[in-house]
Amino acid sequence: MPGQRDSSTDSSTDSGTRVSTDRLFDAVLGALTATRTDEVPLTGNARLLLRERYLAVDGSGEPTESPESFFRRVAGALAAVEEPGAEPAWARAFYEVMARLEFHPGSRTLANAGAARPQLANCFVFPLADSQADVLKTFSDSSVVKGFGGGCGFNYSRIRPRGDEVRGVGGLAAGPVALLRMFDDATRLFRQRGRYESGNMAILNVDHPDVLEFIGAKRVDGSLSMTNISLGVGDAFMRAVAAGADWALVNPRTKEVTQKLPAVDLFSAACALACETGDPGLVFLDHMNRENPLRETLGDITATNPCGEIGLYPYEACNLGYVNLPRLLLPQERREVPRLFDEERLRTVVAAGIRMIDNAISVSWFPVEEIREAVTANRRIGLGVTGWADCLASSGIPYDSDEALACADALASALRRAADEASRALGRERGPFPNAARSRWKDAAEQPRNVAVLALPPSGNNAVIFDTGFSIEPFFGMTYSQQVFGDRTMRSVNRTLLGVLERRGIPVDGLVELIAENGGSLEGLERVPADVRRAFRTAHEIAPEWHVRMQAAFQRHVDNAVTKTVNLPAHATPGDVARLYRRAWELGCKGITVYRDTSRSAQAIDWTSRPAADGGEGTEGAAVCPPTGGACDVCE
Repeated sequence: MPGQRDSSTDSSTDSGTRVSTDRLFDAVLGALTATRTDEVPLTGNARLLLRERYLAVDGSGEPTESPESFFRRVAGALAAVEEPGAEPAWARAFYEVMARLEFHPGSRTLANAGAARPQLANCFVFPLADSQADVLKTFSDSSVVKGFGGGCGFNYSRIRPRGDEVRGVGGLAAGPVALLRMFDDATRLFRQRGRYESGNMAILNVDHPDVLEFIGAKRVDGSLSMTNISLGVGDAFMRAVAAGADWALVNPRTKEVTQKLPAVDLFSAACALACETGDPGLVFLDHMNRENPLRETLGDITATNPCGEIGLYPYEACNLGYVNLPRLLLPQERREVPRLFDEERLRTVVAAGIRMIDNAISVSWFPVEEIREAVTANRRIGLGVTGWADCLASSGIPYDSDEALACADALASALRRAADEASRALGRERGPFPNAARSRWKDAAEQPRNVAVLALPPSGNNAVIFDTGFSIEPFFGMTYSQQVFGDRTMRSVNRTLLGVLERRGIPVDGLVELIAENGGSLEGLERVPADVRRAFRTAHEIAPEWHVRMQAAFQRHVDNAVTKTVNLPAHATPGDVARLYRRAWELGCKGITVYRDTSRSAQAIDWTSRPAADGGEGTEGAAVCPPTGGACDVCE
């Protein structure tokens, strides 16, 4: 279809509402509402989540829209920037793919599309330079973004170390850890409409003099609860660890070496703290930048969003979306390793999803001018997935198997081809991202609309709406309880398992209770066939090495990054963490985080049986923030 209008010509009111799109949105929404649509097939848990997090509410907090009208609102808002006259058709197309539960945009787009100030991006990165003025500007800008539901990432490595001199006076510098505590404390003050907390990612490069203080910053349980921390490491450090070599710590202000210590000692300390608390994770900066299309002109990416699946330049933001994989499976009799999916339908859904996320950039209002400039210059997006474990298990393929890895490679490759094809098509129609002339595509015959297209975020809320497992994670349990909305509990039951058992004529009466009493596991339940027990193994029944191998299988084809929890049993050791961290680097992962069961006093997921929340009736999709094991909706 013809290209969209250039949104840069839209006039704006002081409140940030686009004048030229308001009437379009109203007209598109009206046309879409007049179209007869069937009720969207949502579970009780999905409807509860939509009510609590996404549906528009009145002054007393009561919903003013149904889930169906909510989907129409989002579809209409995203279609309002299409070619004149084509908006209603695109609105219907967007609504249909959402109503079929095949694709949904990310949580901030769902929450804010159609609002007066539609801040639709999920994640942001801000610069931190070594001056009071720069720190305070970043503190102000990021606080504004948090008020609109955005998660924020920072790299503190340019900040002079604690105790360094300030204006010639020694001992005055507060250091990076003091600043990240300030940013963490402020985060609690900002909640969008009282519904969404923001969150942070703090990265410190491994050669900073305060690195040992940094890796122990979350040792006290509950400290820095709004912040995930990760070490920024490169190939040189990992090689130094392997070689038993010394490692230099360098003052970023003076560029002088302040200390040398065995690299393996620093690495071991980080692994011990990760085993104890879940932090720090590692971000492999060389892997992050090796295929960075803008590295030659813009330099290295040094920071990520709070969950680590998007590396971003300063002031960049990312809009996300999710393909619901179980909806795209081939019929059971046509599935074979490694081909499980209807690739024609996959291409169609991915094309719709890429268009919707790209439109979200044009629709979005940005509270900071530098963000608008960076986002529109690169048009970075991240299309992810939900329900990978459901697809494997329903196909009888164990998660921890070579067959599963082969299927992962085939799926990720197909996703990348489809996403690249869709972005190039948009580039032909609308023009490439403005920085394409400074990228590796500068001399290409065809240039993409987006600098990057794929990412694998946690996808917790979207997975609940879709009634699937989230992202590429294995099942956390066949039944479990999840703390949601403060002190409420949502009980979840794995419907994929129930469907498999029913198809095989195995009675399920009373089985859910047995599974709950068994800690959410099928292990030892002879009532369930052995091959089903094998295909439905839970995260803690899968050796951690397989978690890393699965992440790496997807990462080979994902141009942004992959966030994944490597679950460890309660008895895991720092040596286990060290082996996993080294393995992740060897396999080309862009980052890694681990979570040892019971390492924190509060966990979002409980494998025992608890009462269901009002209206809840069971899904597998629980949102877990990888470094902390806590509930997360910031990065999705």
